[in-house]
Amino acid sequence: RQPRRQGLRLLLFVFIAVLLSAAVVLTQVAWKSPFNTHTNHGAEAMLNNFVETGKTVTDNQQQPLIDRSHRIEIPDQNRTLAFVHIGKSGGSTISLLLRNGCMSAADGTPCDPPDRWQKVPGQTEETIASKRIQFYLHTPHVNSGKIAEYYKRVTSVVVVARDPLERFVSAFLSQHPRNIDATRIRNLRVRKTAEARGIEPPVWAKRTYSVGGDQETDAVHRAAYTGCYSSPEMFATCADPSPREPVVDKVYKQKIFWNKQGFKDRVISLKCREVCRGIVSGKSKYILHLRFNYEAFLKDLPPETEVLVVRTKYLWQDWIDVNNRLGSKRRVNIPDEHSGGDVVNARGRLPARNNLSPGGRKIICQFLTNEIRIYIDLLNRAVNLSDDDVRAALKGVQVNCPFVMKSLEEKARDNP
Repeated sequence: RQPRRQGLRLLLFVFIAVLLSAAVVLTQVAWKSPFNTHTNHGAEAMLNNFVETGKTVTDNQQQPLIDRSHRIEIPDQNRTLAFVHIGKSGGSTISLLLRNGCMSAADGTPCDPPDRWQKVPGQTEETIASKRIQFYLHTPHVNSGKIAEYYKRVTSVVVVARDPLERFVSAFLSQHPRNIDATRIRNLRVRKTAEARGIEPPVWAKRTYSVGGDQETDAVHRAAYTGCYSSPEMFATCADPSPREPVVDKVYKQKIFWNKQGFKDRVISLKCREVCRGIVSGKSKYILHLRFNYEAFLKDLPPETEVLVVRTKYLWQDWIDVNNRLGSKRRVNIPDEHSGGDVVNARGRLPARNNLSPGGRKIICQFLTNEIRIYIDLLNRAVNLSDDDVRAALKGVQVNCPFVMKSLEEKARDNP
């Protein structure tokens, strides 16, 4: 009986020793030192992958709007590219760095000059992205009704993207008559100074128009800003879905003047709430870049298209990363910040500024719900963004539009 007990004790001891050894191995895998850079193989790799996957799943369960399952990555040897410029997101700056960054390139007419990127200060060598991006897409291409056809010609798109509320405010202020007039005067002064010195003016000092340069439309546009929405906060009040007086039935009547083969005039009547709601929903002609929004640009983007995103907030960081992904072997130069070339179309210190209150932001955000949803989907599809990149971007949207984000998160949880 005594030998039998000793044998049982020995077996129990061996069993406990095996368990402890397994625990040590698992602990070493789970808490592996960051200084250990050897390649994992076999069971250790499987265990380590399990730990990392579990961490990612847990993080993404906490943020249900992160879903990277629809990312498509194209082998580089098969990749063909277009650049998509969604207005007020930094696309004008990037387009100047592309040999095919002009409107005509999408229809087969080369840009003039082809070495246009050399006009941007600080550019000593053409980037690989400039060489490989075949054409550029902007508002005229969406307006043509052929955007779906353009997308079918490439496997991949590089898209500039910005927080929807920030993009909305930027678009609103960029078309404000006071800012347009101030920008026009500033740019004219810069061009004349350059001309007097016998040098070429900076790329950003271009002529500035309002709604495409048509004088009658421009006059109506200016009247709408004057009478219906002179500031972002006034616009929010104008678009507010609650039936508050005196905005509900406000009609702004004004005589407008323009010069087209002689001076002309007419009286216009603007139903302010109808105009404001049309603008914020992307159905109005009054503010160009709010009409050509995320939905207008991306509704025809095929699900099998690879997406690379350049975020406005990290414009140059992402631009460098995109070039590296495309095979750049050299340092990617960015425009000289002292030349103004790094911030083409930036507002700077202009007279009309953002004055949205928390209540005003809430109103605008409600109308931007679909834009926010599309923006999140775009970020999720971006092969060059990590989960942490997407998470950080969503935190920004959360700060601007918490009620919309809460609603979208609840829907995502209810419909996983």
